[in-house]
Amino acid sequence: MATPNLRRLIRRRLYAFAANLARPFTDSRRRRFIEEMVPGLVLANHVHLSKVARAVCPPGANIHSAQKRLSNHLGSEHWDMSPLADRLLQDSAAMIQGDTLLLGDLTDLAKYHAKKLQGLGRVHDGSDPDKRLAPGYCVFEAYVRVGRWQLYPLKLELLKTYAGAPTSENAEILRHLFRVQQASSGKGTWLLDRGFDRRNLFGPLLERKVAFVARLVGDRHVRAADGRTLAVTALAEQLRPAHWPRPWPRGGYCACCEVVLPEVGQARWLLVVGWRWPGSRPLLLLVSPQARRPGRTAAWFVRAYRRRWGVEDATRGIKQHFHLEAFLVRSWLAIVRLLVLVGWAFCWLNDWGGPEYRALRQALLEHPWRLPKEVTYLFDWIAQMLHDLLHPRPRLAVPSG
Repeated sequence: MATPNLRRLIRRRLYAFAANLARPFTDSRRRRFIEEMVPGLVLANHVHLSKVARAVCPPGANIHSAQKRLSNHLGSEHWDMSPLADRLLQDSAAMIQGDTLLLGDLTDLAKYHAKKLQGLGRVHDGSDPDKRLAPGYCVFEAYVRVGRWQLYPLKLELLKTYAGAPTSENAEILRHLFRVQQASSGKGTWLLDRGFDRRNLFGPLLERKVAFVARLVGDRHVRAADGRTLAVTALAEQLRPAHWPRPWPRGGYCACCEVVLPEVGQARWLLVVGWRWPGSRPLLLLVSPQARRPGRTAAWFVRAYRRRWGVEDATRGIKQHFHLEAFLVRSWLAIVRLLVLVGWAFCWLNDWGGPEYRALRQALLEHPWRLPKEVTYLFDWIAQMLHDLLHPRPRLAVPSG
């Protein structure tokens, strides 16, 4: 496929995707804003509105006026963009089946030099080696895992408690989890990391019959089947075999036992312990009663949880490929809307893993600009390749004579 034709086909797909998102809005100005922002985020690989405007404006256009127009729409209180966020949740939730894995996590948007951003709080900078406190925002993110590498966002929401709202982090997390649970009709199994090991979360999730697998910190006390109350690390040591199996299983060695959380109730949970190799630090997983289904063994839960690492890839893709932490908008409303638009741009890039994009994906693999090497993570490669291929490059006037 020739490069000009390839560019034309990809652009046609991208702008058709954005036009479909903008169709429900009756105001032509709002529709134009969405039809420019989503393709602009994909082409520019950046959330700076000046870069977005430069990526979508025709040659010779006034970039400054286009940037100002995008900024006015993004922060305007005279229209409602929430239907776009609701559709993001509904479309992604439609992909959830009975055994689909749902990934939940908290991430930060550190803004070290910010002073006048609305709702600015104090967060732990996860990318800093010293984990310093920094001005910024905390974001709850939820994804549905589809296929081998596709991760479609369900929720990308700022937590209001860090902005001083009269609520708690646990209450906001539960509200978002229950919203996804309602949209998916209770399907899917959540994979949660150690940051969700909280009694104030386990109790409400159990009451609402949410199926989840949570990694434990290790200091939680549980009641074993024989009535003893002990730490999960001590119970894991008792599950450790006297002699490691030979040959060593390819996926590691796993063991499990039923436990009760005294502070939550009398429901029977499953404690799963996995060793990647002999003598390694065990992986401690707590499985809710709703997640215990026929055919799910201890090894299944360990393999499923290891796929949770995909949420880290998604976070890195959104924060690095779109340079999310470099946003320059100031109002809370503009930041919330920007997150939704980035989520839709991320969705379109994940669509490239589907069969409808197989021909275009193969054309990119065989493109003469690309080095002939194996692709390890398709999203990284596709996002950068599309930016290099489609982004308009300004032509410098060559002096004559």
